Amino acid sequence: MNQLHELSRRFPDKYIHKNPSGYGDYIQHSVIRQRLLTVLGAYSTDIVEILYDEGIITGVILKLSCVVDGIEISVVEAGDVENPSNWKTNGARMKDAMSDAIKRCAMALGVGLHLWSQIGDEDEYFLDKQLEKELNAQTDKEV
Repeated sequence: MNQLHELSRRFPDKYIHKNPSGYGDYIQHSVIRQRLLTVLGAYSTDIVEILYDEGIITGVILKLSCVVDGIEISVVEAGDVENPSNWKTNGARMKDAMSDAIKRCAMALGVGLHLWSQIGDEDEYFLDKQLEKELNAQTDKEV
């Protein structure tokens, strides 16, 4: 449960940015990937489906596969192109959708989940504390 706990840790404020569209805070794609790599090492992604609206890429369904605490895991999430008209090509739209999908897959593993757990000024995130409590209880049993 050590890796899952590490994945669930909150990011320091310096990595959290205000979304210019006004909807929620975000963490850069590169920072999410760094957390995945430092905690899990290698992982793989597979495109399950590319979503089109009138020939324009608007999203992607992505599967992320990895090993967490010795257990093989796959998570599947949808990634969105927030504003498809911002991009000149489907390739650029695909990169945007992939970035969103990776973040959502990582969130399913606890990475950055604290950002999705904020409702207004309320913070409903407890996963990191709960996992730490369980990890400490497991360590106490082993001693």
